[in-house]
Amino acid sequence: MTSAGSRHNRLWPALLIAAAMLAVWVGWVGFEASDDSLYYAGADAWLRHPPSAGVDHWTTRFPLVLAFAGVLGIVGRSFAAFAVTGLLFYAIFVALVGRYARGIGGARAGWIAALLIATLPVVVANATTAGIDLVEASALIAGAMLLGGARAGIGRGFAAGLCFGIAILCRETSLLPLAVFAPLFLIGRPVPRRVLFAAGIGIMLVLGVEAAFQYALTGDPLRRYAIAFHHDEHIDRAANAEGNFLLWPPIDPLLVLLVNDDFGLLFWLAGIALALGATRGLGEGARRRLIVLAAMAASGFVLIGALYTKLVLNPRYFMLAAVAATLVLAVWLDRLPARWRIGLLAAIVASDLILMGAGNAHPHWQAEALVAAARAHPGEIVAGAPADVRRAEIPIAFGQLHNIRATPAAPGGLAVAPADAAPAGTIVARYPPPPTRLGSLIRALGLAPLVPPAIAHRLFAPGTEIVLVRTRG
Repeated sequence: MTSAGSRHNRLWPALLIAAAMLAVWVGWVGFEASDDSLYYAGADAWLRHPPSAGVDHWTTRFPLVLAFAGVLGIVGRSFAAFAVTGLLFYAIFVALVGRYARGIGGARAGWIAALLIATLPVVVANATTAGIDLVEASALIAGAMLLGGARAGIGRGFAAGLCFGIAILCRETSLLPLAVFAPLFLIGRPVPRRVLFAAGIGIMLVLGVEAAFQYALTGDPLRRYAIAFHHDEHIDRAANAEGNFLLWPPIDPLLVLLVNDDFGLLFWLAGIALALGATRGLGEGARRRLIVLAAMAASGFVLIGALYTKLVLNPRYFMLAAVAATLVLAVWLDRLPARWRIGLLAAIVASDLILMGAGNAHPHWQAEALVAAARAHPGEIVAGAPADVRRAEIPIAFGQLHNIRATPAAPGGLAVAPADAAPAGTIVARYPPPPTRLGSLIRALGLAPLVPPAIAHRLFAPGTEIVLVRTRG
């Protein structure tokens, strides 16, 4: 190997690690007091009273819950365990995408794909706390990799089925991308029927073991599916409008891909790459690998769009589509002259970092302010809205705080509330929402006065100011 080749081999891993660390720092949210709280409850149950059958839609997602329990057992019950779990699956996901791209376009395409996916906002947003999305996507990608391999036989098909079964245990919506294998089985290409049949056996084995587990503990082998069915009744359809630009139901899923800060320029550039012949000249094996994953991504996209009234149009549901677009873009960038390749890569990564830097890293600031106020006044009871008290249960437990109660506050007591809806009394402390990463940088550079007011609010105060009030006695 030449010295230049050796330098390049060292440069790519260093570049990937540096970019991933920067992306995680810029996009860090950490504990969200949302689904991660429910996964913690499931993992904690396994540590305290194993085995645990789970009690809801989240605690029955055993691939994540069991991994989280293992991390909690090693790291201890702390927010560090949430972060370690998220970052662990982030690393696995990035490695799998890079390996998949390597099998399509070669080593450099693999590094490019890993770099692109490691800095993609929708990925980083799910990388800093315990969440199901990267676990599910990793299992689907691993299964597709096994099916699309050059030596895909019965054994690899069975192993792929095991991966797909794990994905379904993560979230039943995994069935949507897997639905494409029904028509592929009928035509017998690009994966032989016998291999797909073996994959089906692998899926049934995983689901059968889980059903037997539920039957042994609860007497109901289909318990998880009953829970999942009733979970749908509690989905907030208004969430479709959160962060999405929507115009008309038939095209709204496409708009989620094209006009969304979670994906940045990815789908625009992947479309350009396809139009300019990114997939031309691929060998039979490379084409088969790309077709398998792209077909799964297309199936998931179409069916999620068709189930518009059943599923929220959340960008994380389109993770597989983002991976397929990343593979196409990486293969195209790999073929460009070095000057264009480096320039475009830098522009893509920089734009993703800017988009993440403009995001609100404290989506539940009122609950955070409640905990901060309780710490600052350990000798008094601090009252907060019931929803915020529930959201703060884990920080309260980790911080061993015993002075938080739900409103209303006692006369003359302390209460935390939004500034524009505070109870009558004297303001003791103010908790302005922290600026975004980009907002902090702009302030540090002295450029804040140049930012238009509408944008300034999003960057410098992305939320509602919270106040601590001593109520009237």
